Amino acid sequence: MINQYFEIARLIAKQISGELDKEEQIRLENWRKESPENERLFEEIRNEENITANLRRRNSFNTDMGWEKVNEGIHKYRFRKRVLRICRYAAMLAMPLVIAALVTFQIINENRNDKTIAATEQILPGSTKATLTLDNGEIVDLTATKGERLEESDGTLIKIDSATLNYKHGANAADGKIAYNKVSVPRGGEYKLVLSDGTRVHLNSMSSLRFPVSFGSKTRQVELDGEAYFEVSKTGQPFIVNANGMDVEVLGTTFNLSAYKDEPRQTTLVSGSVRVRTGNGNSRIIKPSQQASIAPGANQIDVKTVDTAFYTSWIHGKIKFKDQRLEDIMKTLSRWYDMDIVYADKEAKNLRFGCYVNRYEEISPLLELLRNTGSVKIETKGKTIKIHTNHK
Repeated sequence: MINQYFEIARLIAKQISGELDKEEQIRLENWRKESPENERLFEEIRNEENITANLRRRNSFNTDMGWEKVNEGIHKYRFRKRVLRICRYAAMLAMPLVIAALVTFQIINENRNDKTIAATEQILPGSTKATLTLDNGEIVDLTATKGERLEESDGTLIKIDSATLNYKHGANAADGKIAYNKVSVPRGGEYKLVLSDGTRVHLNSMSSLRFPVSFGSKTRQVELDGEAYFEVSKTGQPFIVNANGMDVEVLGTTFNLSAYKDEPRQTTLVSGSVRVRTGNGNSRIIKPSQQASIAPGANQIDVKTVDTAFYTSWIHGKIKFKDQRLEDIMKTLSRWYDMDIVYADKEAKNLRFGCYVNRYEEISPLLELLRNTGSVKIETKGKTIKIHTNHK
């Protein structure tokens, strides 16, 4: 399996440089057809922006020395499971040939601190967990209340599944006073819910959604704090998300909305059309593959075209980063892995990396990968990670 990764890396590198012969082209195409993951990885590596960034990194990588250490270590260690795990994290870090060298080299590094790795392995990924606050103020632990049914004052039925909250219209729904519920997800958690109109919402860590248990006849309106992925049901009524000063209005569409406090508020549109508004009345309409962003404390709406996969991958069990500041990467990961990040110096915060993380695996492979870039030193103690710039 190790040899296969090296072979695929070699084929992709030759394909990029235009040196692939017919037989090699067939082998590469067969590998791409084996799984959607293989095809996605191929497209990411082929992306022109990725190639440019990776070439810059490659210039600082001593391949002769890297291969020498790889060959020395391969005869001493056979950590196949760890190699397979790390390979998934390395997809965005370097050119294909360098990917193989770095991945193997980081696994066979003879100077790893076993105590540090053991401590790191305690930092496990998040899981499905949340609390539900009913209209009367009662708080229900959704993790411990699976397979039950609740009924709100307006007759709306609430079914608590193993990982999803499902609302169904009751006989008296939409009559009289509107009842509100709130789902809150802690750090290290996620949760899904289906609103009474059929809209599906996937809530990320440290997020909450307040919503009517049954929508009225004119407007569907909810309040988000944090991050959520919406698949809005088409009913003919506007669907509005209020998110820390950003209002997003849709009729039926799919989008990701991130609105954590003190962070840029970002609406990333996958399909359909949405209108983004600010508190002072500014508004913009965005189209699929566009992202509307508002900086903290600002009212200006910036719109740009993005690869939506980087902003929606979390709902598919992946987390992708592309040439991002280390502080921003670790802030996102700390919410999911329920860990604390400490920086020994400010320089470390601004180092830029790209990576591809399996959301449901432990954090240690990624930390090993970061260590072996040579740019940072990482210390772990319990669930606290301390990062230093590696001054050579």
